[in-house]
Amino acid sequence: MGRGQVIAKCSLRSITQAPYPRALSALIAATLAVLIDPIFRFSDYRDLLHLLPVVGAMKFSGALTLVFLQVVALFYLILLLPGIPRMIALLLSVFVVVVQFSYWVTLSQFMTGTDLSLVFTVGVDTLEEAVLSFLNPLIFLYALPYVLVLTTLILFPFRSTFRKSLALSLLPALYLLASNYALFLHVPERSFHLNPLNSFLRSTLHYEFETLHEYHGPRDDLPTFFPSQRPLDSIIYIIDESVRGSNLSLNGYSRATTPFLQSLETQGRLKNLGICVAAGSFSLISNAYLVSGHHAFPDDAFRTDKNPTLFDYGKKMGYETIYIDIDQGYLFPLMKAAGKCPVRSLDRWMTDQSFKERHIDLETTKDLGVARFLSDLLNERGGYFVLVNKKGLHFHYRNRYPNNPASTIWKPVMEASKPIDPSPTGREKLVNTYDNGIRFQVDEFFRVFVSDTTNQNYVILYTSDHGQTLAEHGQVYTHMKPDKVIVDVPEFFVVGERYAQKGLLDGIPLGIRVSHLNNFATLLDLMGVPMSLRVRPYAKSIFSLTAEDNRVRTYMSGSLHGFGDYVVKRIPTPPDEGWGVSRPVDKSFKSE
Repeated sequence: MGRGQVIAKCSLRSITQAPYPRALSALIAATLAVLIDPIFRFSDYRDLLHLLPVVGAMKFSGALTLVFLQVVALFYLILLLPGIPRMIALLLSVFVVVVQFSYWVTLSQFMTGTDLSLVFTVGVDTLEEAVLSFLNPLIFLYALPYVLVLTTLILFPFRSTFRKSLALSLLPALYLLASNYALFLHVPERSFHLNPLNSFLRSTLHYEFETLHEYHGPRDDLPTFFPSQRPLDSIIYIIDESVRGSNLSLNGYSRATTPFLQSLETQGRLKNLGICVAAGSFSLISNAYLVSGHHAFPDDAFRTDKNPTLFDYGKKMGYETIYIDIDQGYLFPLMKAAGKCPVRSLDRWMTDQSFKERHIDLETTKDLGVARFLSDLLNERGGYFVLVNKKGLHFHYRNRYPNNPASTIWKPVMEASKPIDPSPTGREKLVNTYDNGIRFQVDEFFRVFVSDTTNQNYVILYTSDHGQTLAEHGQVYTHMKPDKVIVDVPEFFVVGERYAQKGLLDGIPLGIRVSHLNNFATLLDLMGVPMSLRVRPYAKSIFSLTAEDNRVRTYMSGSLHGFGDYVVKRIPTPPDEGWGVSRPVDKSFKSE
């Protein structure tokens, strides 16, 4: 037996013969884990120390101690498990450590409760692509010391009965629950995360606490109103996915990413509103505000859950209401609110499965299949209000257009399985791939729809849920953070040649500034909803905006309802230098 093995055996024997061996082992392992963390996340700890003058020494020290003891309690609970369950718990812990460092390497933070909620609200393919985009060899380097610490917990002998272990687990489990609830109430979620395991447990419990505090009742009702007949026009509201407004040549981008849309503008069939400010930096926030018409940040009054939806107003005005959600951008929250009942005021809900049942191919060309369906729908009759959450350009962009020369206009491009490389060469591939995606998913979508639609009495209001970073400053994340560039999205109207209210669009003044918050009242105006039917005060309609409005446009990132960690930011007038501007990659470009 080597000297090191002898020392390890003696050390283990001395610990197991101590008065409280499990507690001592958990304390030593937790101390090692906590000491490892600052080595890899030094900047996070430096930022944490900056909180000391703000929150006060007592509160800072108390929270720090409380969270450290959470790590001790976690390791103690693992030590209470017998051999095989302990091995399973340790393997799960290793998996959590890898996932957490995947988040940290990509987003400079561990998972939050909001991140966990998104796991349950996005489509499976979107989730898979997000996981692939986080993969980085550095993850395993960072995770290795934690794995070594966790491995030492295997060596501790198990000598308790099941009943005794259960009794011993009650106090640390109760402590974890109570301490995390105290943090939920008083400490921002991203503060005091001392290691990835503790952070994951905190985020999981934060998500559960937030769910318990949310509003779970019905939406407000609309007054009684009886339309004279089904409308003749159709209104289509398209919320695209991850489309950055300043990458459309319609908005002055130097590449011809949207030539068909520009031809529509020349014909007088497209009214461009320029760069719009999205409500949030990820889909859940933006969709919640776009569908409900709420306009205050954060939504601590739960108005996004209480307000009548666009479907309620559309149904009240006699439209047949259809929701096409192939991106599952807002599928889960509406289903959750409805319970086992149909979603209120919604006549048809169409997902991927709905298109498969109709034998419509939605593989690589998902959005084009939706465009053809919309054309067929309108060609049969009018009187529809349709809300579409497109598949759009969620990363990986290479999966968003066909693998053929006609669709690959700008080269070189990224491989579909590669993570973002922020170097000049990597960014060139990133932007080329993204621009190819816009040409196909946005411009080609409208070309197919407009070309195939014979019923010309329609209007489309188009925007995107959020934009993308495109690694201008070395980011390896695409959205979710509060970067101002992420809320740079397009907004425009497309109308049929015989649309009855075309004059309403012609009256929109030049130079107005548009926010997502203006869209709800705009759609009510298009539906002809009288003021007496509007049960909430909404932000101004686009048709009412003047050059003096929206001098400051607001958006949010983080927790929708203001639980724990969230950020509210503003786009001023004039905006910060470079906002609303994108560019193809100059090979001399250096990341800032």
